[in-house]
Amino acid sequence: MVNTMTTIIPVNQKCSVCGYTSPQKVLGSTNSWGYPDLDFRPAPMQRDTMFTWIVECPNCGYVAGNLENGSEIRIDFVKREGYLTCDGNEFISDVARRFYRRFMIEREIGNDYQCFLNLHRCAWSCDDNEDPLARDIRMLAMEYLDRIIDLDTNERDALLLIKADFLRRTSQFDKVIEEFKDITFDDERYTQIIRFQILKASESDSDCYTGKEVFEE
Repeated sequence: MVNTMTTIIPVNQKCSVCGYTSPQKVLGSTNSWGYPDLDFRPAPMQRDTMFTWIVECPNCGYVAGNLENGSEIRIDFVKREGYLTCDGNEFISDVARRFYRRFMIEREIGNDYQCFLNLHRCAWSCDDNEDPLARDIRMLAMEYLDRIIDLDTNERDALLLIKADFLRRTSQFDKVIEEFKDITFDDERYTQIIRFQILKASESDSDCYTGKEVFEE
């Protein structure tokens, strides 16, 4: 029998920065119904588990996928004003705030790929909460996306699809058309998505779409 339920497991984790032990919620299993968004944001129910993807130490404010994994930062970093205020960004969602803080940690470490990944997920959480900061976060994420897009040959096609969606969602319609008008992919589905992105860009449409609009309508 296929498990169609989401399971959340309570665990205690000891923070690798301050040593404080706190109860956290860890994802046991989940599933996803329906198409993802065109930037690969998963459909529910998987998307509803994002609060378990990154957890926070209630004592020092350190955030990570697992607080017990060794950290490359010191406690003074998580006490900085910029970290505490998320560079002045007032997020609606605590989940978005956590992902942004993780971005700040990765920025301090110098990991461009993880910077992009955490900003991407921060934008997803902003989307779920209709937070207008989603646009600013995508603009910032594109700086890191441009740095890594030609370095990761295994994921390059997927990263290109994300870039097309980022550009359109931030109303950079001319760039979508110019950068992607001559691009095709070995995977025909990816080519269909790009053609859809160009169509919507030509209509000055910055709305969020899923694969359903591409493949079923």
